[in-house]
Amino acid sequence: MNIVGTLASGWCCDRFGGKAPLVFSYALRGAALILLLYVESAPAFYVFAVIFGLNWISTVPATTALTARIFGPASVGTLSGWILFAHQVGAALGAAAGGWIFEATGSYTWAFVSAALLAFLATSLSLAIQDEPVERRPATRPAPLRAGAVGA
Repeated sequence: MNIVGTLASGWCCDRFGGKAPLVFSYALRGAALILLLYVESAPAFYVFAVIFGLNWISTVPATTALTARIFGPASVGTLSGWILFAHQVGAALGAAAGGWIFEATGSYTWAFVSAALLAFLATSLSLAIQDEPVERRPATRPAPLRAGAVGA
């Protein structure tokens, strides 16, 4: 399913930019994880699996598109490397945290709740992305020092 979701995300990025698909992907991921808490049958689990599978790698095209648009194509390789590095560190910590939560509680419920909350946090942070090239953003200037101010 992630092949279909990734291709669809890339298609959407080409038509709408990277921000909207990224926001949608993280929101859908959080909602799917909340849905998982209420799964009590095989058909319901299959619904979750389809939603989560479509969403699994769908953030990659959006992140790459945003990186290229905001920072320019010359730095996409380096920045994508750092993004992937941060992702892998987060994935390792998330897997370990899920295991610790299970060992402490005997259930994965709080691991899924935590993952959903992190997905919703990512949704909020994605909404804050300034989706325009860095060189087009207005320069911010420090406020002038006033007489008598520290450093004046």
